Amino acid sequence: MRKSEFIQQLRTLAGTRVSGLDDSCKSEIMQSLAAELVSRSGGLPEIEWVPFVTGRRPVDEASFPGLGSSDKVALILDSIPSGENKAFLLYRLSDIPAEDAARYAVRLSLSPAGPWGDVSSEPMPEWNERAIQPLGFGRTADEQPVLTPVDLSASRDGCLVVALDPRDLAFDGAFTFEHFFMQQVRAEIVLFKDDVAVSASQMMIDVSDARRIGSLYRRVIDRVVAIDTAKQARAHGLDRLDVSCHPWYPVLLIGLEKTALYMRALAEDIVRKQRHLTDPGWLLKVGIYLELLTCLGIFDAVREDVDDALAPEERAAYESAADFAPIREAVNASAWKDVWAHRQIAMPPRGSRPGPKIAAKNLLAKKAATLAFLEAHHHDLRHAIRLAGANDHNAQETWHRVFRDAERAVLRKTPAAFAELEAFPAKAQEFILWHRKGVFSGLSLPTVSSWFGDQDGLYANACNQYRASMNEVAEWAKQEGLMDHTGSECIPEAVSLLKTMMEGREEALMQLQRRDGYAGTDDLPAGPVCLRAAAPGTIVALLRSIPIFGALTDDEIRQLASTIRPIELGPVERIIVQGRKGTSLFIVAEGNLEVMVRQKDGVDLRVAMLEQGSVFGEMSLLTGQRRSATVRSIETAVVYEVGQQQLAPILRSRPAAVQELAAIMAPRLHATAAASHGYESRKAVVSLSRRIRSFLLSPI
Repeated sequence: MRKSEFIQQLRTLAGTRVSGLDDSCKSEIMQSLAAELVSRSGGLPEIEWVPFVTGRRPVDEASFPGLGSSDKVALILDSIPSGENKAFLLYRLSDIPAEDAARYAVRLSLSPAGPWGDVSSEPMPEWNERAIQPLGFGRTADEQPVLTPVDLSASRDGCLVVALDPRDLAFDGAFTFEHFFMQQVRAEIVLFKDDVAVSASQMMIDVSDARRIGSLYRRVIDRVVAIDTAKQARAHGLDRLDVSCHPWYPVLLIGLEKTALYMRALAEDIVRKQRHLTDPGWLLKVGIYLELLTCLGIFDAVREDVDDALAPEERAAYESAADFAPIREAVNASAWKDVWAHRQIAMPPRGSRPGPKIAAKNLLAKKAATLAFLEAHHHDLRHAIRLAGANDHNAQETWHRVFRDAERAVLRKTPAAFAELEAFPAKAQEFILWHRKGVFSGLSLPTVSSWFGDQDGLYANACNQYRASMNEVAEWAKQEGLMDHTGSECIPEAVSLLKTMMEGREEALMQLQRRDGYAGTDDLPAGPVCLRAAAPGTIVALLRSIPIFGALTDDEIRQLASTIRPIELGPVERIIVQGRKGTSLFIVAEGNLEVMVRQKDGVDLRVAMLEQGSVFGEMSLLTGQRRSATVRSIETAVVYEVGQQQLAPILRSRPAAVQELAAIMAPRLHATAAASHGYESRKAVVSLSRRIRSFLLSPI
């Protein structure tokens, strides 16, 4: 409740004014009247936002109550039909009696908080304590999630939902260059009883105009590279030269495609509620900051040679606005000046036509420029990660996806980026594109091999450079405490599209494609997929075979089976991370997983393998203790998740099950304890029972 409203209500109850009294008297009256207010209301209910949880989506609440989470990001897009792009914010209410529900109302206020979330501002006029219709998730006949109006008293059965259209938040000037194409929006939800606020909760959501992302990279091509290409053409007496000849062109064209691909992934996850990225918001921020740092560095580096690519108002904001201070500190124009030195096009002699020799020289110039560009670009990437904030939970899996999108961009755009290939015969083109170092397979191309040497072709060279550079950045970020990864490399070869393709492992290639939401190998996005609850008939037997559930009755097992959430994992993908908090246990349904424990020297050691039917994460579910190990898939796998809100109702309805559960768990705890001297089974059961009651049965 807001202070002014609370005081006013106390005054109404007292029938007098509290001004004119000394502080101690005021305090005594306020405390007395506050107790009276709560007494009259019969105990006031509370409202709270459900926070975003990595790996979860709001629509999970439809089939798996308690396993949904609020959206963290909203995207403004033109490509999504009206009405289909919604950001869902979930909230909970403590019990409201059905007969009292008409006296309550929920109102929402939305306030822009700037790109860093540090601005205090008034709510947008149309979003100042706006009354909202209580909504809940239901399911259609084909198991698709659907929003339906509900009574506030229905909140005891799960979360309620606020559905926002991101375009409603696109007030004038909110998502321009001056705001990094992004704003954080502060959402305050307030519960009113008889028009008096009784409880409130706040959270932040990132809103970005996705239509503008990538526009600065496009400016580099249009206002920097194209202009420089024309200048070089004139200097050599040529009327015109295509921009594709410029040494910077390949990395920019491929980079634009990579941006488009990861933005498509973000749209699939944020708008379509898919699960290709467990935390799409972190990648969005890293991508935006990287674009700003790289393009601003380039614009500053080339101003002596080409006109400023920033509009006057953009230049003024960049050089003086407080929001740009962290960006200004990180921009490295001197590094981009060094890259700008790699811009000379290998020109044919006057009056002659480009041939293989000139084409080869320009291909080598493009390769040198690309390597220099990537070095500076990934230096900016380090600063972008720092600006985006630490991510020690799912950065590795995000890096896998970003790398594969880079590979897709290389495979899709290399022919257009290297138009010089047309000067070579077909076999030579194949050699230049696909050659694997040290593998000639009887091919005899002495002229081509003398120009390029025995080195990887363009496809392999580009992808290997991306992987090496991204691994180097990931290792730096790990040392800085900004990212974490399990294993010696953040991006192992096992997650590479190109590697599996060149080795002819078709099924592994298809698995990687499916994991990223692509159908087949044509890079076409698959249709939206809604996770469905596991069929109770097929999972009851699995649950019954697991000792930890031995304390549950058949009815309780069936109840649990109906709410279990399936999760698909791609190759080398983590499901839990050592040292992190967790409130779920997992059951291996398909595939194999490995348990990794980080040693004192930082090495991740495999300590166990998990097969179908194995259970892990149970101590975090039951007692709240942090994860004691990292668990990740070896290839693809499916696991079932059991959350706190699935198990807690069963134990609340039959408290004796807590003691039985503790008796089952105590020997497991003993077996894995670091020191077992003085262990007493009876005391351990009592202690574990208390921990389970304290954590699992506490209010959610």
